[in-house]
Amino acid sequence: MQRKKNNNLLPIILFIVVLALSIGGLVLAQNLRQARIENPGEVTNQDAIPRVTAKEAYQAQLNSEAVIVDTRSEVQFQAQHVAGAINIPVDQVEAWLGELDPDTWYITYCT
Repeated sequence: MQRKKNNNLLPIILFIVVLALSIGGLVLAQNLRQARIENPGEVTNQDAIPRVTAKEAYQAQLNSEAVIVDTRSEVQFQAQHVAGAINIPVDQVEAWLGELDPDTWYITYCT
């Protein structure tokens, strides 16, 4: 009779273990993502650049942690852009590199 009670607990225990591992994995993944955003290290190609969501970019701009840079043409920028963004067209980015503060986080977009 006792053996049957222990078998009834096994699915519940397994569910709790799987749930705990899933939550732990999600927390770890979020922490790793945040650490990569805060300190991307050396960038060897464009795929190594950390991506941020629109919400993360908005929050960073709101907290004065980042400057939003619109890389579209001046005409497109004047038609519509993110509030507070600056415009540096993509073909002029290299010319502006000397003017940009290396300690500032710049988030670029072109949509």
